[in-house]
Amino acid sequence: MIDELLLGIDAMDEKHDEFLDILSYMKLSPKCEFLTLFEEMITQTKEHFALEEHLMHEHDFYGLTEHLQEHQTLLDEMEHFYMRAKKMPVFGQSYINEYAYEKFKRHVTNIDSQLAMFLKEKDLTGIS
Repeated sequence: MIDELLLGIDAMDEKHDEFLDILSYMKLSPKCEFLTLFEEMITQTKEHFALEEHLMHEHDFYGLTEHLQEHQTLLDEMEHFYMRAKKMPVFGQSYINEYAYEKFKRHVTNIDSQLAMFLKEKDLTGIS
């Protein structure tokens, strides 16, 4: 992962790496694999968010409500673009090629970084 996006929380960094791997595959994938990879990205994102949500609940994270809202917004958007891509693949490819990484980067930088700092303060960097 790009160093500027590393949070120093093992479990979160691993999930972020998985997302970026899928995103990279999607950008290079043949059209016949695109929707399958899109589904995989949605599934991985749900697992990623579930992990973070578990950590937030378990450790009584102060920014829980805002973070949960952001997760729901991102998932709703991703699922919207997936449904549109099923009818018009170019629409989904545009989302992946032009927006998905920037949305991911913004989320990590603005939202996940707060959770990471909170977990570091509790000396929980090695959570997996």
